[in-house]
Amino acid sequence: MTQTLYAQDEAGNRHRVIQRLEAGKQGEDHGAARFVYTLSDGTPVRRVDNDTFQIISTGAYITAVQD
Repeated sequence: MTQTLYAQDEAGNRHRVIQRLEAGKQGEDHGAARFVYTLSDGTPVRRVDNDTFQIISTGAYITAVQD
């Protein structure tokens, strides 16, 4: 399952955040599936809360927006 979300940084730049449901690996989290987030270019993103993501490589926060 894949979903596209949209977010914006403090400078007003818009980003596409891809949410994927990834099957759990044996021995990690007891094999439970989890959501994985990346920007559209593949850059890893961490979901902080319902409205906020953090770009892992830069530490920058981006805020969810409606398309």
